[in-house]
Amino acid sequence: MKIVIDGRFIKQTGIGRYIEEMVEQVLLLDKKNEYVLIVREKDKDLISLKAKNLSLLPVDMDWYNFKEQIRLAKIIESQKPDLVHFTNFNFPLRYRGKFVMTIHDLTLLHFQNIRKRGVGTLKYKVRDQARRLAMRQGVKRAKMILVDSEYVKEDIAGTYHVRRNKIVVAPLAGEAAYQRARVDLEKYGINKPFLFYTGNAYPHKNLERLILAFGRLTTKYLLDYQLVIGGKKDDFHEGLEEEVKKSGLSERVIFTGFVSDAELAGLYKAATLYVLPSLSEGFGLPGLEAMSYGLPVVSSNATCLPEVLEDAAVYFNPRSVNDMAAVVAKVLADKDLQAKLVKKGYKQIKKYSWRKTAKITLEVYEKILRQNK
Repeated sequence: MKIVIDGRFIKQTGIGRYIEEMVEQVLLLDKKNEYVLIVREKDKDLISLKAKNLSLLPVDMDWYNFKEQIRLAKIIESQKPDLVHFTNFNFPLRYRGKFVMTIHDLTLLHFQNIRKRGVGTLKYKVRDQARRLAMRQGVKRAKMILVDSEYVKEDIAGTYHVRRNKIVVAPLAGEAAYQRARVDLEKYGINKPFLFYTGNAYPHKNLERLILAFGRLTTKYLLDYQLVIGGKKDDFHEGLEEEVKKSGLSERVIFTGFVSDAELAGLYKAATLYVLPSLSEGFGLPGLEAMSYGLPVVSSNATCLPEVLEDAAVYFNPRSVNDMAAVVAKVLADKDLQAKLVKKGYKQIKKYSWRKTAKITLEVYEKILRQNK
């Protein structure tokens, strides 16, 4: 059978990591089916995935645009696939073949990520309606839906009134951490013990409250730390930087911008604590990744995070700046608690593996392909 996988996100954070790790393990498990991985032309030479039953299909096409809607279906149809795996909710609405879809979360339905500049409100609303249509049609038309957590499964079932046996949980993993850590802390202005966060800065990531809570750590609790925020800068990061400057915290709140894998590993290893303040996650992969580097984790108690991290993290109310600051201060003051969190973290990451993710995914493929016979 021929399976086409939409891998255009493959070199992006989050979804890209999921695609690369999952596909690699699927190829190790399945030698009989033929796989075609759709990738962006600009990424094809960066992809190290290799197998006799894998071919890459480069396309000059990003996501969430008209080109995706107009051309992608034709490209997929030309491959004559038995099954297509759309690895995110965006898919060409005119495609009528059999497909499975991964939906990582419904955050875009619950939160508005409007940029302060760049994308105007009207343009955002148009794109938002298009995303909602794609999500609704994807849930309706997919043969099966893969999700990262039980929380997302219940969210989809409740929001779209879809039967639960159509939704399969295939958890992600925090394994295979990059071991060759190398970072020059002075280059980024890091000269104190620091709290760490990495990822994007969309409003639902709750970084504004994190920065406010950090400010209280330095004033109310008199703690001498820095807060390091890693991730490629966008308008949201720049807006936060402006607020930090106004509050006089520029020397203490560091925005690194994009960092290499080695630098990211170095930041994880050098940090005192990882803080995950998000209001909404489908899985919360950075929390597990932090644990894989032996970093204690303090997390929001929202959505799936307690499900994924369990008792290996200490939780706070993400909508309360006071609670966030108090919980972080408590963990920073308790070295024994930090050691216990590190120990529990190492155990927690062993509950997840990309091999398990791939095995569940392959079982879904095979179930749908059997229906073709």
